[in-house]
Amino acid sequence: MIPQDLIEFGQTARNWFCWDLEQKQPRAPFNDGYAGTVKWGRDSVSWDNRVGGRFGDVMEALNGTVNGHVDPALYWGTTDHGEAVEPRPLYPMVIVPHADYQPDDGPLMLVDLDDVIDVRDDGTGMMTREAWDIIQSLGGYAEVSRSMTGAHVFVKGRIPRDVDGREIMEELNESGHIEIYGYPANGRVIGTTWLHIESTLRHTVPEVQDVIGELVDEYGDDEDQLSDQEQADVVIERYQSQIQGDQSGGSRSKYYDLDPVPIANTGSFRTYGRNGQGPHPVHGATTSHDNPGPDDKDSTNFGVDSQNGWKCWPHDDGGGALQLIAVLEGIRDCGNAAGVMQDPEDALRVCLAARDEYSSDLDDENPPTVALKGVCEVQNLDYPADGPLDSGTYEIARGLYDAMSY
Repeated sequence: MIPQDLIEFGQTARNWFCWDLEQKQPRAPFNDGYAGTVKWGRDSVSWDNRVGGRFGDVMEALNGTVNGHVDPALYWGTTDHGEAVEPRPLYPMVIVPHADYQPDDGPLMLVDLDDVIDVRDDGTGMMTREAWDIIQSLGGYAEVSRSMTGAHVFVKGRIPRDVDGREIMEELNESGHIEIYGYPANGRVIGTTWLHIESTLRHTVPEVQDVIGELVDEYGDDEDQLSDQEQADVVIERYQSQIQGDQSGGSRSKYYDLDPVPIANTGSFRTYGRNGQGPHPVHGATTSHDNPGPDDKDSTNFGVDSQNGWKCWPHDDGGGALQLIAVLEGIRDCGNAAGVMQDPEDALRVCLAARDEYSSDLDDENPPTVALKGVCEVQNLDYPADGPLDSGTYEIARGLYDAMSY
């Protein structure tokens, strides 16, 4: 049972994909005969050119089949031995979009309940009362997960602003745990089953902001909470990350979309990938900036992946590629890098380093507005502390920025 509200949501969000169950990989509904994997992250698509589609697009690609369509005419690539990959079944699925691609009217959220169903030998199962009460309180479409031991519930709302991080992941009181994904966090790929749970609404994905807040209050702990100052920093950083690269309605600055993974491949940190970990590329296996530790290949105090950025556990610091460049170039010490794009002069130095030392694709790209404010700062030009630059100041700052080098 595929809920109508999710179908209608996808008309705007275009968050429907073909799902490769074997590889657990989303594939675009527009494949032109090629069943290759797709990137769905914010670093690979723009609002007007997303790789996802509408429900109708997926149904057309799957020839109207929802329970596993195999098209022998699709090209799936070749194996390491040069042999053609055999076609596999594809299913319709949705993702929870990144914040950049969430419609303003009711962002989509996913509540994922894991290990809450006890599967019996006779094929039946018993859900915990706690999990069932959560599902009932959310009041939206719910399905059994592919493991048959969990449940997914789709609703609309936002993760409360006083919550740290990109998601809620907490233990339940009886058994299992609860995960909450959605705006303003990164997107989430989930293997939908469309195995509707009886006694939940079949087609409704409601707005339940109050319930989300209550769940966070009940299951969150002190480590999930942000102070008032940290909340303000998050709001500022999010605002600045969405500032248009130019002042005429162009696309978001590509400086914010640099992939931190290849940038992290320096110094001690040599093994990386999605959710990869290793010693910190500057201070190694220790926490000292002045006395870096040895090349300890067994250290995992630093992690990085393309979608979620990087994290240094000893210093509780992290961010995207620009924050990592700030540490690598000594613009900020690790532990003080997360807010680098809130300081115009530091932001200017980071963006110049990104363009000149870390990427060959930024020469003609619009830098973030905060970096242009850094130009104004060092050149003693008047500029507004809040909001965009006026057109005249923007043109002067942009010309000066292009002439600068790191």
